[in-house]
Amino acid sequence: MPSSSSLLLIVVICGISLATVLVHGQACSEKPWETVHRRLATKTPYRHVFRDGAYLPVPGDIDGCQVRRTWGLFRHGTRNPSKKVIDRMNTDLVDIRDDILQHGKLCKKELEMFQRWKPRLKMDQEKILVDEGADEMQQLGKRFRARYGRQLPDDYRKEDFYFKFTKTERAENSARNFSLGLFGRTVDVEYPTALSRDPVLRFYKLCQRWRTEIKENPKAVQEVELFYNSKPMKDIIGRISKKVGTYLDADSIYLMYQACAFETAWSKKHTSPWCTLFDKSTIKLLEFGEDLEYYWIDGYGHELTYEQACSAFGDLLKRFDGEHEPHTFYFTHSGTLLKVMAFLGMYRDDFTLTHKDYERKRQWRVSEIDAFATNLVFTQLECTNGTHVMLNHQERPVHIPGCPRGQILCDYDHFKRLFGERMSNCAFDTMCSLEVPRRDEL
Repeated sequence: MPSSSSLLLIVVICGISLATVLVHGQACSEKPWETVHRRLATKTPYRHVFRDGAYLPVPGDIDGCQVRRTWGLFRHGTRNPSKKVIDRMNTDLVDIRDDILQHGKLCKKELEMFQRWKPRLKMDQEKILVDEGADEMQQLGKRFRARYGRQLPDDYRKEDFYFKFTKTERAENSARNFSLGLFGRTVDVEYPTALSRDPVLRFYKLCQRWRTEIKENPKAVQEVELFYNSKPMKDIIGRISKKVGTYLDADSIYLMYQACAFETAWSKKHTSPWCTLFDKSTIKLLEFGEDLEYYWIDGYGHELTYEQACSAFGDLLKRFDGEHEPHTFYFTHSGTLLKVMAFLGMYRDDFTLTHKDYERKRQWRVSEIDAFATNLVFTQLECTNGTHVMLNHQERPVHIPGCPRGQILCDYDHFKRLFGERMSNCAFDTMCSLEVPRRDEL
């Protein structure tokens, strides 16, 4: 049995060891950022929403059915941030890092990560597709080929395939990498002229009323403002400020969240030091703030936001009903995918999302439904019992709202009837005109 002096020595040694681990009072855990990496809103990497092996039945394996046409919307793969964020990473984030190294209450491993961190981007690298994004799109193309098999032509012919991207580097290179994966080699795909304001791929750029009354109107997103000024958010600001060792505002914490997101998305192996500042409860709140903003700007918050997506949906019906290339692939952006999902009625909760709802269970989670490389693919199938349509989101068959529940195939005539009235009233120029009176003015 050890003597009292020996026990004291053990306690002292343990205390010294514990102090080494804790540094300023916080222990490093084994996997503290696992939850964080899956909750990065629209900057979540596709690898965190992709679930391998969960994609049966594939279109070619459905008894008595043949693939007739496909129509897909693909968000570009992982990219770099905007110029504004890059500039703040090179200035504000450096200042915050210096405060952390001088005053931060983090464990030794985390402090070492911040010692190694430095900004890596220049302004001319804004929003370009990164290597991880190129790989995301190539792998998507490969899996698309494997899934459709012989029901998709082996070789590219412009009579069979229609590819189009927006007038951005990230969308163009996403299209080229997807085609590389789809055909297994570089092929000379014929692309139409890319448009910055494409009526199908980026219809909202042409909707001046939406831009004025919603996108650029602070009153349209007042719930977001209320959230960032709420007590739960102020509590988070206090907790993270203590970790950093200096007072931070909500804007600075959001910048750190963006850095965590981009640096996570860029690499499968690297852990961003900025992610170490967030625990499960913190990331839950920050993710909710993103969900709330996209809900009010790109989702169900305002009817005009999603009703204008009839422009894109009309292209789907036109290509499924007309004499066009049977396989259509569009490469676009987050705003397009979210508005189309809302137009379809996907992931709609039975309540209006407000700043008070961060603890409520919800379907509208952009980390899951709008990660980098998000995809929506409609497949038209000719079956022994008629023509049907199937929708895949993130490569998984999903229910089309309004179609019979429990079935992945929806009768095509029924599908068209679901949207018939809305499509007949799809007067895009009229609804998007600033001269149209708002309902509260009628």
